[in-house]
Amino acid sequence: MQHQQTHAEGSVRHAEKRRRGTCEFANRIARISLDAYEHAVPLSYRESNKQTCVAAVVAHFHSHSNDDRQKTTGSTCGDGVLPDTAFKDDGSDGDNDNDTVVADDGNDANKTDSRLQVMGLGVGTKFLPDAILREEQEEDGYGKRIRDCHAEVLARRAFRRQLASEISYDLKHSGGQKGRVVEGATAGEGYVPILERIESCDHSAANNESLPDKPSIRYQLKSNVTLHFYASSAPCGNAVLKKFIKMAKEKFDASLGPDEWPNQTHEPIAAHSLRLGQFALLVKKDGTITCQSTTNDDPTIGPSNTQHTKEEGSTGRDTKRRKKKPWPCGESDNWCPPSCSITNYNKGTIHSCSDKLCRWNCLGMQGSLLMSVLDRPLHMTTLTVGRKFSRAICQRAVCCRADGFGARVTGRDSDNGKIAEYLGKYKLNHPTLMETNVYMDEAGTHDMAGVKSIGQDATFDSNVCWVWWPEKAHDFDYAADCLDGRTGLKIKYHDDGVVHEDDATSTAFSECSTFAMFELTIDILQRSGVPGLSAWKSQSKLSLSDIREIKQKISSQYESVKSDLFRHRVFDQWSRREVAI
Repeated sequence: MQHQQTHAEGSVRHAEKRRRGTCEFANRIARISLDAYEHAVPLSYRESNKQTCVAAVVAHFHSHSNDDRQKTTGSTCGDGVLPDTAFKDDGSDGDNDNDTVVADDGNDANKTDSRLQVMGLGVGTKFLPDAILREEQEEDGYGKRIRDCHAEVLARRAFRRQLASEISYDLKHSGGQKGRVVEGATAGEGYVPILERIESCDHSAANNESLPDKPSIRYQLKSNVTLHFYASSAPCGNAVLKKFIKMAKEKFDASLGPDEWPNQTHEPIAAHSLRLGQFALLVKKDGTITCQSTTNDDPTIGPSNTQHTKEEGSTGRDTKRRKKKPWPCGESDNWCPPSCSITNYNKGTIHSCSDKLCRWNCLGMQGSLLMSVLDRPLHMTTLTVGRKFSRAICQRAVCCRADGFGARVTGRDSDNGKIAEYLGKYKLNHPTLMETNVYMDEAGTHDMAGVKSIGQDATFDSNVCWVWWPEKAHDFDYAADCLDGRTGLKIKYHDDGVVHEDDATSTAFSECSTFAMFELTIDILQRSGVPGLSAWKSQSKLSLSDIREIKQKISSQYESVKSDLFRHRVFDQWSRREVAI
């Protein structure tokens, strides 16, 4: 049940509540992300949607001295390779104002020696209804539609696309030198790769497995690069569930330099309200589903009853009897944030952004197939949030409720030192959590007169969503892919903001869709030495079972770790996609 407040006639408030922020580095991350938003998305959309959600993945390059810098174009990679110019989406000479800088040299921030480079941008608040998801699998094949067009998910998709483009370009143009990644046309002369090649060897050592179908070439994040995530608003789901913990306002730390962020310690969170939904997984509420709850024999949410009974302490009662009793959080979704529901309530199947961020902090942001050519998972070092930020709540939502996760090395695995070392790289990542006092809508206000539901004065009416990455070529007079949030397909944007029915076709899928990423990744795997993939190239249609088969073939260890995650006391309620029969 939504809490409401009554306000006097003429009451207004800032569209974005005033906030203190954490440090200058958080503000730099926000500024460069919003600069990318202005660069990639048309002004008419931005003017009419000032309270949309924006997210980005940003690479931070740090050099210890100016002497370490090298010229960007044609240089070798390694410590100190920094972007000194704009990256230009179409590879032009930069005379066109539309091909603007989306890199920050930090000159306005006390002579920093670092650079920031946006690796992926997402804008949107929509996701596909269940009926469209089922239709896609049954008729169109799997993966051409983008299921979840929330900003955080799109930003991560764009980041993965840019990673794949960087690796693909290197494999096509390099001579195979260790430590070298060819720079250039992947995103214009100003783009600097964030990866370096660390191994080109025979199959016996590839990817730490002695199997012939694993890549013989691997990459890692350069030692002077860290990854940072930005979200203009707290992620939907657990991160906006303002319960179960004491909140405190941020204090701006002026002692930190423009390239410094706090060294935070994430203390374990007391699991005192598990039955009330403290750590619960949530799904995005699908308004098209009219059927009632499927609450039945065991409507528990989050950690399994057996484990919670043990952790919360025994009182001598019959534990078998307690296991059958429904948890309060599983009997209704009235306690959930307004846009979310519980996993067993039959009101949605797509998980909240909080759940997905928590999953990425376990498995990395790179995904399954790209992991086969990477040395280790790619984790965010910091998470910067604008609206609705609470460090304590965000800490619970995006990492600490997954406490206990870590790839387990079995006795069999321990016999192979390389496999044991590989599995040991999967550990729970605790990013530094920061607030920014950089606003998307500095001067905007909301009319608060009358009765208002608390936290529901912002509106997200537009079905238009956007996704952009440095390598993205211009299709029209704007840089980003424009998506219809109702179909998950690419469309042409009109200044009136209206999605026209003839704008999208069944083949107009984004380059960061699962289908397009699958094609590019198969090409990467072939170029990196994996045999037997020719049958997967140029497929006109894929099924979910096809994708799962190739993931298991190429990234079996990652898939094994993912299966372990789904046995975790919180993630065992994850709603996995069903394979169409």
